[in-house]
Amino acid sequence: IIDHSPALELLVDEHGTVCGATGVNRQTGDTWVANAGAVVIATGGCAFLSRALGCNVLTGDGHLMAAEVGAELSGMEFSNAYGLGPAFSSVTKSLFYNWATFYYKDGSPIEGAGSARGRSVIAKTLQTQPVFACLNRADDSIKSWMRTAQPNFFVSFDRQGINPFIQHFPVTLRLEGTVRGTGGLHVVSEDCATTVPGLYAAGDAATRGLICGGFTGGGSHNAAWALSSGFWAGAGAATFGRNARSSATRIALRTGGVALQGKGSHAPDSAEIIRAVQAELFPYERNWYRRGDVLEDSLQRLDALWDRLRSGAC
Repeated sequence: IIDHSPALELLVDEHGTVCGATGVNRQTGDTWVANAGAVVIATGGCAFLSRALGCNVLTGDGHLMAAEVGAELSGMEFSNAYGLGPAFSSVTKSLFYNWATFYYKDGSPIEGAGSARGRSVIAKTLQTQPVFACLNRADDSIKSWMRTAQPNFFVSFDRQGINPFIQHFPVTLRLEGTVRGTGGLHVVSEDCATTVPGLYAAGDAATRGLICGGFTGGGSHNAAWALSSGFWAGAGAATFGRNARSSATRIALRTGGVALQGKGSHAPDSAEIIRAVQAELFPYERNWYRRGDVLEDSLQRLDALWDRLRSGAC
């Protein structure tokens, strides 16, 4: 384990087989290189810096590195999962909203709004006005169980002095992308190999359409997949690595592109780039309610941004 030393790009040999990775130590600025018989991508999903709890470290860097060596993705149409939570908090644990009633600002209930079924109604309403919730359908035994089952759910309410069982509070939907969605690196075998020799995928970095369709949630089958795929991918990579050529006889070639090869006269404005991407992905009218013409409009802008980045023009 190399702490504070993110990987930035994969290495491939002259045949295109993955044979290691390289990155930088953030504290010293030194470059590190790891030669390997195979690599497992286990970098999680991508939530596009939406500030959902625990998701801002899930930036899709593993997907990018894999794509740069030619790995295919699958299920990426299921990358628009939104987590339900208080507007004043990053917590998107949504189980308890099964006991909630949703309201307009004037206190009247929103017909059809719900957590398990009815989030589309919430998203549509949020486009024009705020939405409020109250966990007023929970009885005393459920309330007691909630505090024990997920105590951190209540931290932000306690700090605000809000009793969510009797008071209305504003809610929002935060994009969680492929974290609660299912898109990721295409898995082509039972040992979680990708379409590139020597590269394997595990957890949320891999597609999960094989086990649950278009939505994963935060536990149960999702946790089982994380553990199982990690075991399978590790075993597959170890087997592949044992059969690979010695690193002494392999040429390791860099594969990273954007912001790594020194193109252009100035460093990219990462904050501006992030805002531009989020502007295409966060709005409900673009990413929740999808239409072909709207998606094509966003794709043209994103492709243009990517071309500018690759040419060093940003």
